[in-house]
Amino acid sequence: MRKTITVLMALAAFAGAGAAAADAPPPLLGFYPQAGTLGEDLFVSNHVDLQDGPGIVDFACSDDTYDGHSGQDTGIRSFREVAIGVPVFAALDGRVFSIQFAVGGDLNWGATVSQFDNHIILDHGGGVYTIYGHLARRSIKVKKGQWVTAGTQIGLTASSGNSSGPHLHFTVQSQGAIFEPFAGECRPGPSGWSNQPVLDRAAYVGNVTLSAKPFSGRRDIPYDEAVRTGTFVRGVRDVYVRVELRNWRGGAGAIKVTRPDGSVAATVGVAAPNFQYGWTKTRLRLDLAQLGGWTLRYSLDGTVLAEAPFDVVAAAGQVRNRPPGPVTISLEPAAPRAGEVVVCRVSTSLVAEDPDYDIVRYRYRWTAGGRVLRQVTSAALSDALRTDAARPGETLSCEATPSDGKLRGPPASVAATLPG
Repeated sequence: MRKTITVLMALAAFAGAGAAAADAPPPLLGFYPQAGTLGEDLFVSNHVDLQDGPGIVDFACSDDTYDGHSGQDTGIRSFREVAIGVPVFAALDGRVFSIQFAVGGDLNWGATVSQFDNHIILDHGGGVYTIYGHLARRSIKVKKGQWVTAGTQIGLTASSGNSSGPHLHFTVQSQGAIFEPFAGECRPGPSGWSNQPVLDRAAYVGNVTLSAKPFSGRRDIPYDEAVRTGTFVRGVRDVYVRVELRNWRGGAGAIKVTRPDGSVAATVGVAAPNFQYGWTKTRLRLDLAQLGGWTLRYSLDGTVLAEAPFDVVAAAGQVRNRPPGPVTISLEPAAPRAGEVVVCRVSTSLVAEDPDYDIVRYRYRWTAGGRVLRQVTSAALSDALRTDAARPGETLSCEATPSDGKLRGPPASVAATLPG
């Protein structure tokens, strides 16, 4: 993600200059307050800038921030995911301190006339506040003064205000100063998380898209209105490929395509991503003479990071939409207790979750004691249940059903009994 000028004007009401460490840490954060999985479908592009004055440094003594940045920026893939929905949750119990509504839309891309975004500030008492920025206006259902429990959905991820793409800006403040919850070499002391998320800085592929048409205009990121496919008709064809790379810090990329018999049909170098949280795209002119399953592999400096299978069929009438593949799910914590935020997390391939490379959404359905606690359709690989939803002694269940918007894949479920 490009550097984002996050203008949350209400910060000035209780934040000092810069991003100085708070005198006393706030309550521990039990989960990341955005649906998805960090390092998979959620990517942290910026942390708190801990360097006073000019220059930048993040908690790990790296440069994943920009000058004066006041929180975590976690990006999602595109405006297609915004349309499906990626929930944002209250990180802690608290009262809605203020709500700001932007002048302008939810799908901004770069500088806008107004730098005001849609954001919510929660007051957790004791001088602790959390701020949730760049939300979708239509998604904000809470009211000023309303009490919300941790895990309550308060909005949806978008790109309102002066934003470089769809993401959540999340800030913690304590006693008037910005607090960086991630502990590390350049932010010593206890972590602000009950279980600090592990952020792997190795490069990985977040998505591969295949299409019979070029990725131009609104077919490209951030709009991503491309017509995707995992099936091509036999013959000499153009196969357009887009690879979305995360944590890219240099290196040579290449694509190799193999036929069903294992022979190599093409090997080409591909351009570097346009930035760290970026993508690269190319056109392959392939003689698709063999019927059956082909494989496209993307490698970086000789290491294969993604395998994208596709089929070649004899006639256009054999090209059919197929449902997403099966997924597995788990609860976090695995043995939850009443009064905890519980996360239902999906595990699947970031590349081949759907055989046609369609964008997958998930229908999450939470139940306990014969009651439906929450139902939501999300583009994210996790969902959260608020702390007061289930009761002691009840069996809590989460079911997640993948869909490409037309066909559903097999549902997966997981359950745990809360201590009495």
